[in-house]
Amino acid sequence: MMTARRILAASAAVTALGLVATACAGPGSETSAPVDAAGSSTVAATDFLDTYVDGGRVVRTDQGGDTVSEGQAYGLLLALAADDETRFDEIWTWTTENIQRDDLLLSWRWADGAVVDAEPASDADLDAARALVLAGDAFGRDDLREDGLDLGDAVLDRMTARTALGRVLLPGPWASASPHRYNPSYASPVAYAVLGEASGDERWEELADGSRAVTSALLDANALPTNWATVAQDGSVAIAGGADGQGEPEYGYDAARTPIRFAESCDDDDVAIAARIAAGLPSDEVLPAELDSGGGSITSDQHPVAYAGRAAAYAADGRGDAAKADLTRMGETADETPTYYGDAWEALAEVMLAGDVLGGCPPTTGGSSEAASAGAAPSTSSAGGLQDPVASEEASGAVPLRVSIPAIGIASDLISLGRGADGWIEAPADYDDIGWYKDGVVPGDVGPAVIAAHVDSPWAAAVFHELGNLVPGDTVSVERSDGTTAEFVVTGIQNVKKHSFPTEQIYAPTPTPELRLVTCGGPFSSETGRYEDNVVVTAVAA
Repeated sequence: MMTARRILAASAAVTALGLVATACAGPGSETSAPVDAAGSSTVAATDFLDTYVDGGRVVRTDQGGDTVSEGQAYGLLLALAADDETRFDEIWTWTTENIQRDDLLLSWRWADGAVVDAEPASDADLDAARALVLAGDAFGRDDLREDGLDLGDAVLDRMTARTALGRVLLPGPWASASPHRYNPSYASPVAYAVLGEASGDERWEELADGSRAVTSALLDANALPTNWATVAQDGSVAIAGGADGQGEPEYGYDAARTPIRFAESCDDDDVAIAARIAAGLPSDEVLPAELDSGGGSITSDQHPVAYAGRAAAYAADGRGDAAKADLTRMGETADETPTYYGDAWEALAEVMLAGDVLGGCPPTTGGSSEAASAGAAPSTSSAGGLQDPVASEEASGAVPLRVSIPAIGIASDLISLGRGADGWIEAPADYDDIGWYKDGVVPGDVGPAVIAAHVDSPWAAAVFHELGNLVPGDTVSVERSDGTTAEFVVTGIQNVKKHSFPTEQIYAPTPTPELRLVTCGGPFSSETGRYEDNVVVTAVAA
């Protein structure tokens, strides 16, 4: 079973949406590689692949053992998130050999060795195209990138329509007549952005604008998005029952994906749509899997996707504690009742809300988080206040290039850091970067050289997350531009208060080469959006 690994993944997700560390981390990351071990949002992704993928086929084990195009697309996204090129290839190969149509779209359902429903579903095709383009870049594979662009073209050609509100995504070619059947949760702003940037096709931007306009109009008409709606050629919108128009409008297993897809967008207007949905959701601790259009319960069942959707809406609305609580409930619900769809969206939500490996931005980006609203950014305060550094008479003129800390799995290039207007060492702009204080001592020269990095980002553990786990005797190596490697041994670790940072003690000149490795730590203040302490590791020349 997946219990232990799911607990680790849920823990990572809680950290991710804890909206922590704006003093040492804040919005504005340019790139965020997956982080391994307990701090990783890829644990659930790997878990899903291990459990549901058989020879490249994503099996709905709790629904008769069939396969749907949606599942194949989920498998591609999660294989990419897990950096598993082999399994990505297996999933895509099975997809092309078994359910890809002559027009390149994907047949919706396969069972007992054959396609049993050849109609395509646009959310699956869009997710698959997004995954292929991103995998082409991540794995250096032009073949995957071209497959993604071709599939994206097929989506634009066969499953979009122009309306007075702009271009909209049809659920399938069957919905081409006005009023068009419309599924709000199929719209994927990040997929539009990824495919638009890769292809240069202006229709993707049109689709992003149209989807945003339709979803906004639907929320003007009803506080919650429903599983299904209609969009007429003249731009009029209405909530609806099922895909066939039958039944009552519901916020259910489909609609709960809407805030997730909009919250991961890098466009503030999309994130604002996710935030609007928070107001329409019940705030009770237990969230039913299905609600009526007014937010009333219509079932006692619970489901991970419902909690994931509300967590995304809360995070977009700047309600970090509520988002954390729902991510915990998401993991607990998935653990209590494992299902293909629940486990898929547990994993997808963690990846989409935890970083940019799938091409999006966390919901805490762009001023939407508590951390961002605290006004902090990653440009200050990683390493505390500094006295004017004293240059060593034995300065070599070399610069440090790379640092290695084997005990916590770090091997990273070094960037240079200056000092901010507040007098503190600047923090790296990227949460995976490690920097050295360029106006101080060069690591390996005489004196206390300073190396700093983030402990957390607003969405996940950052590169110095494990710094506080170092113990005396652990080693640190710094490769330098002069071809030498400065070797150090950890001698001590301390937590110091930022407001009373012991500058003279920590950064005072020393007669031999030493290092100060610095990040944030201690209590996190919800009022300021900052950690109250710095963690300082002292290391001396080996």
